[in-house]
Amino acid sequence: MKKMKIGLLAGVLLLAGTGCQSTVNTVENQEKTMTPNIIADQRFVTDASLRDRLQLTRLAASETPEGLLRVQLTAVNVRTGFFAQLWSGITGDNPYQIQYKFSWFDQNGMAVESILSTWKNLTVIPGETVYIQSIAPSKECKDFMINLKEANKE
Repeated sequence: MKKMKIGLLAGVLLLAGTGCQSTVNTVENQEKTMTPNIIADQRFVTDASLRDRLQLTRLAASETPEGLLRVQLTAVNVRTGFFAQLWSGITGDNPYQIQYKFSWFDQNGMAVESILSTWKNLTVIPGETVYIQSIAPSKECKDFMINLKEANKE
């Protein structure tokens, strides 16, 4: 019985060790001098796991010197802490793999076909802030949609 308890304890410690991964610590300017054009967003969430792990914190837009719409989504991987790291290590979700895609629309709400509207891969480390950015393929693009999903596990 004692050997079984020691074996169980060793197994738990081994799992704890494999589940741990470094997280990202951040330092930034406290006195912000930028003035981003923040956009109010509307969300349609079908994946609670993605929602609970990747917190979407800001959506901003600007115009390039050429007059093209530029959009940036700021997201943070909030899956930090010992137990979250342990579970992510066991399930193989560390680091976190996502995919995103931008779709662009003209002033009438019609989709603008573009080779830029394809799924792109992104790795997000626990605690990391990522900036998902794209520029409209033409000046006719006045609106956009961003799709996010967990990457397919192979």
